[in-house]
Amino acid sequence: MISVPLHKVVGLTGISLLVGYTAGSFKSGNHKDDTLNRVLPPGVPRGCCSCEESLSASHLNLSKEHLELPAKLAKLVGKDNVILGLQEDSHNTKYLKGARLGRGSALAIVSPTSLQDAVKVLQLIVDAGCVCIPQGQNTGLTGGSVPRDGYDRPSVILSMRNLDTMFPIDNGERVVCLAGAGIASLANNLPQWGFPNRESHSTLGSTFLNPTTAAGVAFGSGGTQLRKGPAYTDRALYAKVFQDKWGKNIVEIVNTLGIDGIEDTDFVDKSVGSAIEQLDIYAHDVKTGYTRPMASSSNSKHGKAMASAREYPDHVCKCNHDEEGNAVARSNSDTKGIECNRSEGKVLILATVHDTFPKAIKSKSYWISFEDFQTAQLFRKEVCLNNPKDLPISVEYMDRDSFDVIDSSGRIMGNIIRVIGMGSFISLLWNVKLKIEALPFDGAETFCDKFLYRVNNLAPCVLPSRMMDAGKKMDHHITMTIGDFGGDELNRILERMADFEKRHNGKLNIIECENDREEMSLIAFRFVAAPAFRTWCVGENVQGISVDYALPKNCSLTPSIGTGQNDPVPLKRMRYSHFGCNVVHEDLAFPLGIDVNEAKYALKKRVENDFGGKLPAEHGFGTEYIPPNGTKKRWQEMDPLNVMNPGIGGLSSKYKYA
Repeated sequence: MISVPLHKVVGLTGISLLVGYTAGSFKSGNHKDDTLNRVLPPGVPRGCCSCEESLSASHLNLSKEHLELPAKLAKLVGKDNVILGLQEDSHNTKYLKGARLGRGSALAIVSPTSLQDAVKVLQLIVDAGCVCIPQGQNTGLTGGSVPRDGYDRPSVILSMRNLDTMFPIDNGERVVCLAGAGIASLANNLPQWGFPNRESHSTLGSTFLNPTTAAGVAFGSGGTQLRKGPAYTDRALYAKVFQDKWGKNIVEIVNTLGIDGIEDTDFVDKSVGSAIEQLDIYAHDVKTGYTRPMASSSNSKHGKAMASAREYPDHVCKCNHDEEGNAVARSNSDTKGIECNRSEGKVLILATVHDTFPKAIKSKSYWISFEDFQTAQLFRKEVCLNNPKDLPISVEYMDRDSFDVIDSSGRIMGNIIRVIGMGSFISLLWNVKLKIEALPFDGAETFCDKFLYRVNNLAPCVLPSRMMDAGKKMDHHITMTIGDFGGDELNRILERMADFEKRHNGKLNIIECENDREEMSLIAFRFVAAPAFRTWCVGENVQGISVDYALPKNCSLTPSIGTGQNDPVPLKRMRYSHFGCNVVHEDLAFPLGIDVNEAKYALKKRVENDFGGKLPAEHGFGTEYIPPNGTKKRWQEMDPLNVMNPGIGGLSSKYKYA
């Protein structure tokens, strides 16, 4: 990371506070901006548009069991770990209101401090006739982490934030994370534990918000890391709820962690107790610095189960025009693996095991501009996806509209990230944003966007001049990072790239980054695409929507849009993607006064029916998407009473799915 003089940091702080607000406060939905009703897109990273539901818990007739529950929870976990949630205020807004969209009410928010207490809390919630909303850091993009009003029972948010312990096993090749452990914290801890040559699954994207590893598993996150694939594990500790034949609510613990000594409930040391208690002791040993042998999974029953998507490199490279190529690389409708994967709150994840990955011995980053999309697609297939051993670290695509909007509306935020990085400082600004967002003045939601749009050109371009020149001359661009992992992978990619450039002379322009600062420029430029679009929409006084989807691996076409009366032509169509896996994000801008939802659903229909694509590709179904029947059936089987996160994916919110 580049060191920054203190006076520069101080000088940027004022603008950065506004950017922090801008980077996170963008809720999808119908927003009132002084005198206009319009739809605005979310910010970093993205979700789709949805009208937010208003708080209205008063319609419920609270029973004696409901009214007594908060006191029972406080007795169990301590009164400081229980917040009453019926009325939104400064104490509970971050739990009741989605980071990008969605809001609701809750009888209480409870934050247990041990795994044992988390299970006991869940039992109390279901026995009181309430529903449980599991929640991590509440950074979800599609409204799946917050309550939804309209339930036939009061809801309780079970926040796992306090359960943030993590520790290495198997000599650092894997890590154990309790449900509240953040992905940014994990990335920072690996070198501190003595494993500087290993890295976690997530190293870019939303890490500055420190979402939890459990949320990645539950909502099927993906991202930029082509070699690693989507978040996945078959080694987990989780709880599920059902009723026995006498109608008693049962909280069942499923343990597939596969760690010697805490595999089953039959332990050598009988005084230790259950698997949950013993896992807490393991975590406590590491947390307090006691010297003890590192935990192992070499001889355990589940120790060989997958703790990442290990088959993904082979899968993503099979993009010929055959049955395998016709499949998408990844999507949220994937039902493989144990129940916690893409469970979206239908089980309570307690702890997970995750593989770590070797760091590249050396790496190179490039800005590559293409004359046409067809040449870019050939580059993807022939250079990037030539074989699973030589996959780039990341390959990110941007079209002409993306380039123009980012440069015209994203310079402030891009330059701050370029200079300071995406660490804890940006996370601090996110928290400041939550407070600013609640200020009671008209236009609070769009104030920062208007400011950033007006001062944008006072900041320098985020990209170096030679990359800006290439960006202006051509319409299609990728940022690519490649690495050597000890098998000469980097040189083989370079050879393929040189051969491709020779065969397609004049159709592409390859520019190598000369230093770390230029590499950070590429990261920052791509990263600010979504908030720049929001700022552009506000500055231009238009409205916009966002959609993400997965196209089949062999698909090299772009779904059409603007084809009829109910499918209007967009003013801007920002199309940027995780290029290797063909997962696409679209930001579409339209004039005021038209129904943009028609355009959104027209695009969705075309992606699914004409191209064989799937929506969503990552970030979860939440309240934005309707899953296929197989996914619905899977959720109903893991939560037959419908007490865990009811209403997700368009399912009934009623008891037992009535």
